[in-house]
Amino acid sequence: MRTNKLLLKIFLFLILLIIWVALNEKFSWQVIFSGAFFSIVSMYLTRVLFSDNDNITSYEIPLWFLVYYMFAMLFFIISSSVSVILNIMKGNVKPRVVTIRSRLKNPWYISIVANSITLTPGTVTLDKTDNVMEVLWYYSETSDEEECYEKIASKFERLFFLIDEKG
Repeated sequence: MRTNKLLLKIFLFLILLIIWVALNEKFSWQVIFSGAFFSIVSMYLTRVLFSDNDNITSYEIPLWFLVYYMFAMLFFIISSSVSVILNIMKGNVKPRVVTIRSRLKNPWYISIVANSITLTPGTVTLDKTDNVMEVLWYYSETSDEEECYEKIASKFERLFFLIDEKG
């Protein structure tokens, strides 16, 4: 099991290094060494700063799900963009801060949902504390917490219940 973790760390290091080289648009020793340094530092800081416990397996998401989620997000972004444009053209802009309680238990999943809400046009997550999110909704139709959940967060959370029935 320890060998698998080491291989995953090496794989992550190589991916980060490749991204660094690609962003620098040069393949030189300086770029490789600086990329290696920043890859190691970012891996270390991510582990130290964002891991509130040693149960790092809770951060693992299957590759098939990441691909599926990426396409689902693309669909949500496009459909939300069209909806926002139509609402702006109709003058139907009623911004309101609403509270949404997540049904998910995994804090990692809740953070991804909060970021996904911000990524889709028409909504911005202002705050997330435990499983409660404060969301700025640009064309709010209701202030009822349950309806807000259904219109904003449920489409994202349903996807996470595919990989973990407890959420």
